This record gives sequence, C-alpha cells and structure tokens, in this order.
Amino acid sequence: MFRNCFRYCALVVAGCLSLCAQAADTRPNLLIILADDMGYSDPGCYGGEMATPAIDQLAKNGVRLTHFYNGGMCVISRAAMLTGQWWPKALPTFTKTPLLSEALHENGYRTALVGKWHLAGDPMDRGFDHFFGFLEGFAGHFTGAKSYRVDRQPFTQFGKDFYSSDAFSERAVKFIQGDDSKPFFLYLSFQAPHNPLEAPKADIMAQRGNYAGGWQAVREARFKRQKELGLIPAATKLPAYPENLPDWNSLTPAQRDLEDLRMSVYAAMVERMDRGISKVMKALTDSGKADNTLVLFMSDNGSDSFSVMDQTLLKQGKLPGDVGSNWQLGTGWAYANVTPWRLYKISQHSGGVTSGAIASWPAGNLGKNGRIENSPVHMVDVMPTFLEAAQSGSTQAPAAGKSFLPLLKGQAWKQTSPLYFQYFDNRAIRTEEWTLAEVDNHGWELFHTVDDPLEVQDLAAKNPNVVAELQAKWLTWWTRESGKPSYTPESSRESPHYKPQGDRGTGTIYTPSAMPAALADRYRR
Repeated sequence: MFRNCFRYCALVVAGCLSLCAQAADTRPNLLIILADDMGYSDPGCYGGEMATPAIDQLAKNGVRLTHFYNGGMCVISRAAMLTGQWWPKALPTFTKTPLLSEALHENGYRTALVGKWHLAGDPMDRGFDHFFGFLEGFAGHFTGAKSYRVDRQPFTQFGKDFYSSDAFSERAVKFIQGDDSKPFFLYLSFQAPHNPLEAPKADIMAQRGNYAGGWQAVREARFKRQKELGLIPAATKLPAYPENLPDWNSLTPAQRDLEDLRMSVYAAMVERMDRGISKVMKALTDSGKADNTLVLFMSDNGSDSFSVMDQTLLKQGKLPGDVGSNWQLGTGWAYANVTPWRLYKISQHSGGVTSGAIASWPAGNLGKNGRIENSPVHMVDVMPTFLEAAQSGSTQAPAAGKSFLPLLKGQAWKQTSPLYFQYFDNRAIRTEEWTLAEVDNHGWELFHTVDDPLEVQDLAAKNPNVVAELQAKWLTWWTRESGKPSYTPESSRESPHYKPQGDRGTGTIYTPSAMPAALADRYRR
C-alpha cells in the first residue's frame, strides 16, 4: 500500500512539475541587445549606409521606436535601464536598488549578462546566473582587460583570434542553446563601437574610402534616406551646420585621410557587431525560441564626440584600428552619426540621448511588422515593460518608468509624465509640447517639440513663463531624486576628457588630426 501511495505522490509531483514547466514555457524569453556609443542613424533601417542586415531584419519584423531616450552616458543609461529608476537616485544606491535581473531570476528565469557591466558591484551578485565580460567602462577589443570574468573567475584567454564582439556573440549563442526548462533573460551588452576604435584589418580596409566625402556628405545622405524611410517628415529641413565643426573642404588631404580611417574603423566595428547579432538571432531560430523571444535593441547613448588622445597616440605611432590604441570618434563623425539630431554623447540634447531602438517579438502580437512608433519612451521604462511581458509578480518598489508594452502591441499608449535628463552641466526636461535643454551650463534653450523636433529655434527669450515653469519642474525632480537641496552643476570643463560641446558658438572648435606621412601606408587604400 505504501509503495502504491508513494507512486501516486510521485506521479502527482511529476504532473505538477510538468504543468509548471509548461506554464513557464508560455512566458517569453527576454533579450536586450545594447550597443555602446552607437549613433542614431548608423543602422540601415535608421538611414545609415553601413551593412547592418541583422539589425535591419529586426526592424522589418518588429517596431522601430524613433524617440527612445537614454541618459546620454553609458553608466547612467545602464543604471536607469536595470533599475527602472531615474539615475540621480539609482546610481548612488545602485548596490541596494533592486534590478530587473533580480526580479526575473526570482520569478523563474535563467539569466545572463554577456559583455560590458560598467556598474558598481559584481553582476553575479545581482540576479545573473552567468556572466562573461568585463566590469569597467571599456577594454581593448583584441586584448581585453584584467576585469574580464567568466562568472566569478578571471578570464585571460585572449588569443590571436579574440575580438570582443565575436566573443560576446559566441557566449550569447551558447547561453541561448542551454537549458530549455526555463525562459531566459539575456543582457547582451556589446562594447562596440565604443573606443578604442579597433577592428580586424580586413574589415577596416573594406571600409576605406567610403567616408572620404566627409561628415556633411554622410549626414545629408542619411537625412535623405530617413525621409524616404518615413522616419522624419518629408518637409523637414536639415539644421544649420554646427559652428564648432570646420568645413570638410578646409581640411588638408592628410587630415581627410585620417578622418576617413577613423570612421572606417568605426563602421567596421558596427558591421562586425551586426554579424554577431545575426549569429544570435540564428541561434534563436535554430533552437525554436525565436517566435517567443522579446528582443529590444538600442544604444546606451549617442556617438562619442571626443578625440582627446589623438596627439599622444600619434606620438606613439598608433593609428585608429591599431591593437593597443585608444582612438575616439571625434566631433565630425559624431555629428554625422546622430543625424538628424543635435549634439552628442554627454549632451542632453537629442543627439546625446536619443537611440534608434527596435523591438521584435513574433509571438507577441505586436501588430504590423515594420511599424514606426514616434511616442517618447525612456530607459526607465524598460524594467516595467519587461516585467509585464514576463508576467512577473514582482513585489519590488514601483519603477519611475511605466510599461510601454501596449505601445509595442499597437494599442493606445501615451507618455504622460515629463522626461528628465542631467549629466555634468548638461540637463533637459521634455514634455509633450516643449523641450527645455542646456549644454555646458550655458543657459536654458527652449524648443517647441511639435513644430521643432530637431531643436533648432531657441524660443527661451520669447517664452520666459514656459522656461520658468519647466525649470521649476526640473528642479523639483532633481532635489527629489538626488536628495540635494539645490542644483550646482559639475562642470565638464574641469575634466580633461570632456570639452564644451555647444554647436552654436560656445563649444570647443574641432581640429582634426592629420595622417603622418610615415604611417600613411599602414591602411593605404
């Protein structure tokens, strides 16, 4: 009798486990693919000339979120995304603030971070079952860094074939191919195309000469394609040329040659990352998981406009693309890559804080494939969106953001609260009607969002009451979130890495470096 009773209990337990597994299988897999310092218009589906078929296919099968806002800086965006909280509160208390990964892990998801962390603590302590990548803000793409880890163990196997985007893609594929008994959450955090500008030489040479026409020609071509794609209205005019950027034709042949090489390396990095994404998407298809996987692709901020290491690297005989170098993109190409927006990484104007995001979920009833949504979405909205998609019963504190899952499904959805931004002496507040923004502590600029989405015509002097009202809202947000009694800007001018960015006469003039004659043959076209 006891044996029969035991058998009966075992069958009941097995049946319950089977039902639980089946229930868990109905929840979607969740995949965040985060590019690092990639410009809004780099992918083909956002107007770029680069070959990005994997990213473009995501857009073809999903939804383009054309006004997806980030924090303008890597660490800010990542903290907001994982906590669902505004960064002045989330970042100082990051190790104590609940994360998306922890909530999903507690709700039965297997979890992994592959790539860049760049936040406090160890990701293995924050709800991730697996970690492969590095802890700080950047590392050599070929040579790695001391903070590379496999879970909690140091990783030192940087062989002659190691390249960060390839390694991250391969690890992501292995994770996807793993345990099928639970849905997964994978945070695939590429370092590309963040500095150092490094890529395999064959990839670089395939790009050489593509950018010899200059950054204005690239911006104009992207702007034209964006109109053709329906990303911006056909009547939109290209904003005035920035005052902190010299005319391409004024450069010497040696300057133009080095600039072409700089952008060629960057483009090679983006295309290499896209090939890695293609492998990840193929793994989803081959494992039968593609249909029920919610994929969100975006960049953590706009392109990097700085070039502070140029002369040091040239004295060392190092060019963009060289192993062990640390070249940045520079103002000219940052200007082209954020088309159609103004300003770049760190700035809180649209060029710094707008990502060309894409969401795809074949089984998620997202409506018409290839749809374009212009409703404003922010990084703080990611956590509540993913938790809703996961049908999570998380008891964590309410997020500052709100789920945009209805928007993805083509349902009525509206961003009803202002969106807030701040980094160093740059800040902004965006409402449905207005944008109030400041660069380099140079004073508020006011733009009528509906009529002037590209932030061209400053209306601050004509609308002092609007400025005062929005400034009061921003200050209320700042004191509440930061815990500080008032706002005192931390000047970016005090850092050797950050120089004034203002493009209307207040920023540092960009002076492109020249290709040394002794090094010109290294990447000769």
